[in-house]
Amino acid sequence: MSKVAGSFGRLWGRGHESFGPEFRRIVSIRGQGATTYLQNMVTGDLLTSPPLPQPEPTDAKQPGIPDHMRPKELPVVEFSDQLRSTCFLDHKGRVVTDSLLWKMDEQQYYIDCPGSAADNLLQHLKQYKLRRSKVEIQDLTDQMSSHVVFGTLNAQGSPPGYLAAIDPRHPSLGMRILHLPDSNNTMSLSEQHEQFANMMKGVFPESPGNYELVRRLAGVAEGSEIEGRVALEANQELLNAVSFHKGCYLGQELTARVNFTGVIRKRIVPLLLMDPFTQVPKTWGLVSNIQEGRAQHRFTKKELKQLPSRLPRLSVLTAGNMVAIMTGSIEPEGEAVDEAAKMELQEAQTRAENMLQQIEACCTHGAKIVDSKTSKTIGQIISPPVKGTNVVLALMRLDAIGLLGDGVWSKTNKVKIGDSENELRYLPYLPLWWPEIDPETGKTKEESSDDEEEEEIDGAADEADNGGGR
Repeated sequence: MSKVAGSFGRLWGRGHESFGPEFRRIVSIRGQGATTYLQNMVTGDLLTSPPLPQPEPTDAKQPGIPDHMRPKELPVVEFSDQLRSTCFLDHKGRVVTDSLLWKMDEQQYYIDCPGSAADNLLQHLKQYKLRRSKVEIQDLTDQMSSHVVFGTLNAQGSPPGYLAAIDPRHPSLGMRILHLPDSNNTMSLSEQHEQFANMMKGVFPESPGNYELVRRLAGVAEGSEIEGRVALEANQELLNAVSFHKGCYLGQELTARVNFTGVIRKRIVPLLLMDPFTQVPKTWGLVSNIQEGRAQHRFTKKELKQLPSRLPRLSVLTAGNMVAIMTGSIEPEGEAVDEAAKMELQEAQTRAENMLQQIEACCTHGAKIVDSKTSKTIGQIISPPVKGTNVVLALMRLDAIGLLGDGVWSKTNKVKIGDSENELRYLPYLPLWWPEIDPETGKTKEESSDDEEEEEIDGAADEADNGGGR
């Protein structure tokens, strides 16, 4: 077990969800040499303990946080060495899928991967298995099940037949549970789910579909959503899935080049979408003004050190509350004071419904985000919204959101998404697990070097595609 004390933001409300095979599948890697085989395939270093999530800053001098909101005592979270976040890449260095990797011992691993990417992963794993290898690769989805529990930081004391650990990417993503295979192989998936629900009964109620919303609020894309992307564009190094200190592995060349010599110009970020006629929330209005001030060099060096982050930092809970307010999910208590107030509420609800219909129609996977003012493509939808919500994940140019170079995000922005001619406004924010990003390189600021040669990520990726390999 590894421990870290930090303020990870308030957790999502209590609940649990069991995943069917369409959402999560389990692949077994078993046999002599399993660790060596996987060490050559994954982006993480299996010979060291899994890295820990980065707590949000809690310095008493940090600006923008009222005294009554500063934590008096930081919680200590335990992360299991049995569970790590990792990624599989193809020979060109492009993502096949992300995954959660459970280690039983040196000869037995379980890969908990998104269902949308499982078939490609199985094919990928078998393709690079040597003929003389004693490693066995099996799809055990019909014998095992994956679950998530929200609202706790305690993953100790799992009953026999289960493994439990806090999600190694960030605690807001919940506690992950793996139901191990029955020795007699007599329990079906539905029976496993029923058994787990009975265990959770009265403490963590069933909340089907919750995880899909939570991970969007947390800014985490998965599976086929990031397939074919560069690992760093998909934030895999920020989610503790990539080691830059291990030896050779499949797809390492592009990943290493981008990290050590490239400039990351695009990353996946969460966006809140809204109509362009409603005033943006004050938080984003302030951010826009500060970004403009930075670009016009209005601040002294001392003032720059005291400024908050370039974009709002939101916990899952805060982002969820913003979604509820913006989509009309929170209604005022009691009756309207008069007919005019009643009509105003009805109009607001109608606008919210129309906005959600527009967002759902245009925000399909892969839809381009085009700036109305410049007619330039500034992003692409990666994760469409959960029905009834306005939060999406998008691969955005970092200069378009003010995180790279002299780029500035404007509170008056207007964009068109996909084939829609209707305009929307986008509000980007940073999840709590993001570190401070260097505006010169698009990477974690602490890891940046002043004499680093700048090179666009697209250029490095294209060159690797033409002649890349292992």
